[in-house]
Amino acid sequence: MAIEHDSIVDGERHEPKGVGSAASGHVYVADGAGSGVWSGQAPQPHGWLYYKDGATAQTFNTTEALLSIDGATTRLDSYAPTGVTDLWDITNDILTPAALGDSYTVRLDLPVTGKTGTPNKLTIEYDIGGLATPSNVVVSTEQVVDGTPPYSLSFTTSLFCLNTFVANGMQIFIKTDTGTLDITEPAIFITRTSGTTL
Repeated sequence: MAIEHDSIVDGERHEPKGVGSAASGHVYVADGAGSGVWSGQAPQPHGWLYYKDGATAQTFNTTEALLSIDGATTRLDSYAPTGVTDLWDITNDILTPAALGDSYTVRLDLPVTGKTGTPNKLTIEYDIGGLATPSNVVVSTEQVVDGTPPYSLSFTTSLFCLNTFVANGMQIFIKTDTGTLDITEPAIFITRTSGTTL
């Protein structure tokens, strides 16, 4: 005679294998193939990484130029989403999303260390076209920059990831309205705010 699982009282139901030796607070993670393992923490689709450039000043003028962040001064990845090693390609200066359908919050920290002329405005363009110049700008933001260096600027924006973003990643281009600005040791803080896969 078969016994239906939903007829078994709670105290007599079988627990996942290995529960007797699992440490307190650990979770069982199924592998999709009829088994699984006990893990110290549940997989986290959310998390963040931080990269800070270590090179000399980058000079920006009225022509859009790619922002470079090589991660040489600082790279923090201890709290990255589960299964994610990097979200920023330090060689090609591209945000590389983990999966289709993701959303991200990106904060740029731009230390302004010098200027020539009288720049009044800085434009930041987040582009998913994958070319050497902006071709598919998904977010553009402007900031007044008429102060006297040194000072720092921070920009935060939210992005969602569809097919073109997955295919090309996202580059960041910067330009001034006039004159030039020097930016030294810029940083990027990337938070994966939602993800469809772990």
